[in-house]
Amino acid sequence: MFADALRYPFADRTRVDGTATCLVALLLAVTLLRLAARLWPDLTFLAPALVGVVPLFAFFGLVGGVLAGDGFPPVATTETLRLAGRLLGVAAVYLLPAAVTVVAVAYVTATGTVPAVLTGVTTAMLATVALLVTVVCAYLLPAAAAVSVREGLRAGLRRNALGGTVSATYFLAWVGAAVLVVLSWSALAATISRSVAALLALGWCAYAHVAAAALIAEGVDRTHHW
Repeated sequence: MFADALRYPFADRTRVDGTATCLVALLLAVTLLRLAARLWPDLTFLAPALVGVVPLFAFFGLVGGVLAGDGFPPVATTETLRLAGRLLGVAAVYLLPAAVTVVAVAYVTATGTVPAVLTGVTTAMLATVALLVTVVCAYLLPAAAAVSVREGLRAGLRRNALGGTVSATYFLAWVGAAVLVVLSWSALAATISRSVAALLALGWCAYAHVAAAALIAEGVDRTHHW
């Protein structure tokens, strides 16, 4: 399962082209969003920021096709847009509790103001809770996302979309995918200010996300009966 996922981005010409398209989409999105950041707070930042959303959606749509088990969809199609919408929609729902928890804990830690109902709870305990919520949300998200891109957003938000998450197969697939994605994000964050290194990191990021999507798709397929 792991070897097949790692080979997936380069398994044939179609997949190589799809992975290269992911890289181009990421490159365009990062370039436009960096330009928008430089223009901030001038209102002209809106132009590159809004245009940068287009290649970002294309990237998520391409990854969504791999996660659905159907391979890379054509870029400029409603199918790609629909896959991106489903993927981002389910991500927003599952990551919202983690985001709210982290922000709340960060606020309490920064201000030192603990609500009365949490009297006696230490900052370390709050940080542990925030970490646990984040890990749980991150663990459940890929399974829900796989169901969402295949059957629709509503299906991905149902409880039975998470049935396979209790299996060892899904756990191993999630661990492998998480390692790939986290390493790619770390490389991108460390090299974002250096042009050549950043380009290499973007290439690794595109590869890692495609391989991670293929790995999750395989893990979900082995735990679900579609």
